[in-house]
Amino acid sequence: MATPTQVTITLSGETLKLFDRYHKYTGTSPAAYITELVEKTLPTVEAMVDAMDEASADPDANLDVMELFGRRMAQMALQQREKGQGSPVNLMQ
Repeated sequence: MATPTQVTITLSGETLKLFDRYHKYTGTSPAAYITELVEKTLPTVEAMVDAMDEASADPDANLDVMELFGRRMAQMALQQREKGQGSPVNLMQ
């Protein structure tokens, strides 16, 4: 279902002004910022989809998707800590 694609995002005037100011100081374009943001948050999306997959695999088990999601996020945080990557997210490394 998912295929490589290009996404068009329409920014409000206020948001565009903010990104213009940000670009002035960092040289980071809105497209670069948004791309990095999406890439950095993919583990969260993956954890949510995995939780939904698990909950829907056995509907009779009445599993709480948010509880499963929380567990997956906690597992990921522990794995990052063990790898020494427990520092805050820096979008523009």
